[in-house]
Amino acid sequence: MIRAVLDTNIIISSIFWGGNPHEVVRRGIIGDYQLVASAEILDEVANKLRTKFKFPEESIQELVDILLTYCHIIEPSSKLDVVRDKSDNKIVECAYAGKANCIVTGDPDLLDLKEFKSIRILTAKQFLNMLRQ
Repeated sequence: MIRAVLDTNIIISSIFWGGNPHEVVRRGIIGDYQLVASAEILDEVANKLRTKFKFPEESIQELVDILLTYCHIIEPSSKLDVVRDKSDNKIVECAYAGKANCIVTGDPDLLDLKEFKSIRILTAKQFLNMLRQ
């Protein structure tokens, strides 16, 4: 089964704007592929919802609980320095430690990598096309 790490921007976009990011998250929840995440990614999602979007605390907790239920949570054991924006290294660390096949993101800094140690870095649209094949 395909294992994929979703960047924070995909998770947040799935909540507010639907479209391809929403479909990526929905397909992971129904088990079309295995969602992989780390505590650091979930913390970033919660913090962005809290500070940037002023999301209610109970709604943040509901979302985190859903992600904890459907994601394989891993704890990366090594630090990497491969992304221009250093704050994005946690996504690659999670994918590498979690033996993910893909990272799904809208972040140009990650997308510019295209691949890291056979982990493909794809947009939501590219990932959905791959799932359909």
